[in-house]
Amino acid sequence: MHYVTEDELREAYSKEPFGTYEVPKGARLTPSARQFLIDFRVAFDGDEQTPAPGAHGQVAKGMASAKQPLDLGALVHDANLLGARLRLLARRSLGIDNAVARQAEAVGRRWQGATTPADLVADKPKAEGVSDPPGPPPQPAFDAGVHPVFFEMAYVHAQLGRYARAWAKAQAGARPEDARTIGAWVTEAARVCEVLEAAVERAGEEV
Repeated sequence: MHYVTEDELREAYSKEPFGTYEVPKGARLTPSARQFLIDFRVAFDGDEQTPAPGAHGQVAKGMASAKQPLDLGALVHDANLLGARLRLLARRSLGIDNAVARQAEAVGRRWQGATTPADLVADKPKAEGVSDPPGPPPQPAFDAGVHPVFFEMAYVHAQLGRYARAWAKAQAGARPEDARTIGAWVTEAARVCEVLEAAVERAGEEV
């Protein structure tokens, strides 16, 4: 099954803005892709998981049923993409901030290689409470003494935060076991963001 991602929608929208979107047959939207359509007031239908929003982001009546269980395959897909992004950051951070490089590589490798939701979390999820996603990304000082990789860290932080917030919203309507898995993943994403925030802050102090 193909999962339509936020990045796919953003790329298409940047080429030519659209007001309606039809999900390809046999495909599903990832939560972040669905949130993108809602945020940009794009009406959509054809998604088997969620009712379509109207022209103003309102959920239309009589559309697809929202009672179907959340498909965590989309979470795996999102994590695969973010894992690849973290590993690229890890490679670029080597020799500049090795603590970030090690953390990004460890988490990124696990996420990139995940094939099931269970592969995404290092520890067994314990509770299904809604997890707190990362806050706003850090802002590196615009100074020649600050290496460009710290700006990349801020960018990756923003990406992680966007996906984590979308999944935190989806967690509230998930089955208990799925909610625990989502919560554990969102928590880990938030921890990675904390590492990135600390690194950017250190870089600013050293200028």
